[in-house]
Amino acid sequence: MTGKKVPRGPSPDLVVLRQWEAFAASFLRQANRWPKIHRFTLSQRLQNLTLDVLEKLVQARYEPSQRSQNLAECNMILERMRFLMRVAHQLNVCSGRGFENILRSLDETGRMLHGWRVSHERKEVSHRQA
Repeated sequence: MTGKKVPRGPSPDLVVLRQWEAFAASFLRQANRWPKIHRFTLSQRLQNLTLDVLEKLVQARYEPSQRSQNLAECNMILERMRFLMRVAHQLNVCSGRGFENILRSLDETGRMLHGWRVSHERKEVSHRQA
């Protein structure tokens, strides 16, 4: 080896934060187009949860001592969002395609959160052992 550092990809926290930020902007625009009758119930609730996840991700990134708790809370919020999206779909609030895209994003974010959490827990264990 030549001693050059191999560039690593962005850290898991940054990847999930960027992904969720893009999802949030897209989802907030989309939810504003839902039928008026559902805009102040399902739409508003889901929009608030979307922003809650964004806030928790920022806290998890910048408050390492609270990281595990914030990531666990994000995961629970994602689960609540999945159930609310199913209700929205049953009420024909969003199209089948829109529903599918949103659930796919929620699942992807959940997997990314899990990876970040596992990575964080491994680092905590190695620091304790050192």
